[in-house]
Amino acid sequence: MLKDFSELVKRAEGGEKTRLALVGAQDGEALGAVVNAARKGTVEPILVGSSDAVKKTAEVEGIDIDGYEIVEPGDDGDAHTACQLVVDGRAQALMKGRVSTGDILRAVLDKRYNLRGKGLISHVILLENPRYHKLFIMTDVAMVVKPDLKQKIEITKNAVEVMHKLGVEKPKVGMICAVEKVNYEHMPDTVDAAIISQMSVRGQMGNCIIDGPLAFDNAISKTAAEIKGIDSPVAGDIDIAVLPDIEAANALYKGLMFLSDSKSAGIIVGSKVPIILLSRADTEECKYYSILLSGLVS
Repeated sequence: MLKDFSELVKRAEGGEKTRLALVGAQDGEALGAVVNAARKGTVEPILVGSSDAVKKTAEVEGIDIDGYEIVEPGDDGDAHTACQLVVDGRAQALMKGRVSTGDILRAVLDKRYNLRGKGLISHVILLENPRYHKLFIMTDVAMVVKPDLKQKIEITKNAVEVMHKLGVEKPKVGMICAVEKVNYEHMPDTVDAAIISQMSVRGQMGNCIIDGPLAFDNAISKTAAEIKGIDSPVAGDIDIAVLPDIEAANALYKGLMFLSDSKSAGIIVGSKVPIILLSRADTEECKYYSILLSGLVS
């Protein structure tokens, strides 16, 4: 169990450097974040993009990129060039710079590179909140808009795999809904949550414990769960919160980030290499945490 990001930083900074390909390296904010991580000894950057454009950006932004490799994109563009670096064993993770998310995903899913994982590609956010006793994952905040039952199963499995790589042997997963009882008439997400919870009981979800439906207060507070008469090993101790759709997940995530002292790291998982997508609203601290997280799960 990781209590906070300081423990994650300690683990990452004590390990091997991650070979990180920045796709579209002529993006000043992304370039600055990667160089900052490189200076701390956690990544070995490969800057994919027009050499002239990357150097001009570095000059304008005051970023020292001396000694870092710049790879000129091929005819297929930055994203395909970066994927080939992964295939060649030169990169272990990808990071979005000045290139569209769609371009990166299309390249990753291109059969030429064989980088597609076994199932769905989804997004995980690792969160630290001062009122909760450990880091936990929230998913899916940024990729799958309205997941059906099959997609929720795969989103959950992706998040569980991330927690396994972070050292949590048997993650506790809360399937989050508006209520903690199944309402098959008006709230189909509660039915999905109950099905996935029962699949866990039957050993169909891998090495984890899943309960749901759970309201978010029951998932993070034992007191709230006790008041509602919920007896569950997951309640008040989740490692993963699976939200019903992107609107609920994104709203909750941004509320936690901007109305409390939360910290976060976010990556796309489900492919054979993690992909870092940074928001311009992310703090320098959160950008660094996302880069470290990609290294720990790559």
